[in-house]
Amino acid sequence: MYKNQTTRYSTIKKDGFKVMKVNFYRDIIPGFKKICEHLSRDNADYVKSFLSVDLTEPEDINDKSTMIRYGRKKAAYLCCLYKAGFKVPTGYENVKFEGNKQLNKMVWPSGGLNPSNGIPLQDACDWFSTIWDNQSCEFFEDYKARKGHPWVDEDLAAILVFLTRKSKPGGRQTNSGYIKLRDIARLHTETVGKPFEEEILSELRNGKIIIVDLSQGDPEIQRLYSESICRKIFEDSMDRFISNRPNNFIQYYFEEAHNLFPKKEEKDLSDIYNRLAKEGAKLNLGIVYATQEVSSISANILKNTQNWFIAHLNNEDEIKEIKKYYDFGDFVDSLVRFSATSDKGFVRMKTYSNPFVVPVQIDRFPENKIES
Repeated sequence: MYKNQTTRYSTIKKDGFKVMKVNFYRDIIPGFKKICEHLSRDNADYVKSFLSVDLTEPEDINDKSTMIRYGRKKAAYLCCLYKAGFKVPTGYENVKFEGNKQLNKMVWPSGGLNPSNGIPLQDACDWFSTIWDNQSCEFFEDYKARKGHPWVDEDLAAILVFLTRKSKPGGRQTNSGYIKLRDIARLHTETVGKPFEEEILSELRNGKIIIVDLSQGDPEIQRLYSESICRKIFEDSMDRFISNRPNNFIQYYFEEAHNLFPKKEEKDLSDIYNRLAKEGAKLNLGIVYATQEVSSISANILKNTQNWFIAHLNNEDEIKEIKKYYDFGDFVDSLVRFSATSDKGFVRMKTYSNPFVVPVQIDRFPENKIES
């Protein structure tokens, strides 16, 4: 209806829609955030260590030691993507990082390759696997004695455990490691466009309408994308609020909200939807959500809901839940008695500007009445 003002996105390729994917090799931080969100519920110690790695590029590019260590971390992380089956985009076939002559010779006794000049990803995987297996060799022992810290720092060690699937240097493969990333390889694209979260945020700041179709695909992917978009907008709004810059009004609309919002029993108030419900108003962020399962929605979100439109509930659990709010208890009998088919458009409405629940009949909003 408003084609010139609207951009549509989808998790799969469809006519008229932009596909929501990230180039994991180029967009290191957005890609790693996807991985962190995907593995956030995994309680394995080695996974937690991997997710705590800082892949942010150092601010001081003149700090040679820090830049060298960052280069190794980044290269090892890209090796994890490669091993997990993320298709390598053109121009990213090689990685470059600072190695060491003695270590290079350990990996390739006959010589010929030098990571400092750039090497293929498969060779980089071999390089990192070899040095992880030989942590007890004289080179690493001498380095630690001279410098007071290991050559392989904590971040690099966490990535190498993930890459080699060996929790201990030289040991057997005892964890799933990079295999855990295969499920989200479908989120990767070889194109070089802007990450979709940044693109969506930019369009919203320019007053555009954004439609995100998450109706198809894996439920885990749906959750991942929804949280990622919401968090990007929330963080940008909070940054603007803190720096005293204006926030234009942005309104979220969630269909089938019970599939996305935190469940009633979940107590994590740092969840992005809970934060939107509690802090969104000061950031000019609003939420409209539709659900048939009020009882499954986080109590924190329900408590912060200001406008209610109840059409029909056919379950005792839903009735018990709705009775807790305002004076909906006076209407529970009629909510159960009248079915959705015989009572079309009849809702019990509680708005922020009205202290009482009011029964109203709502007419359908016909297309021919909408002005272009």
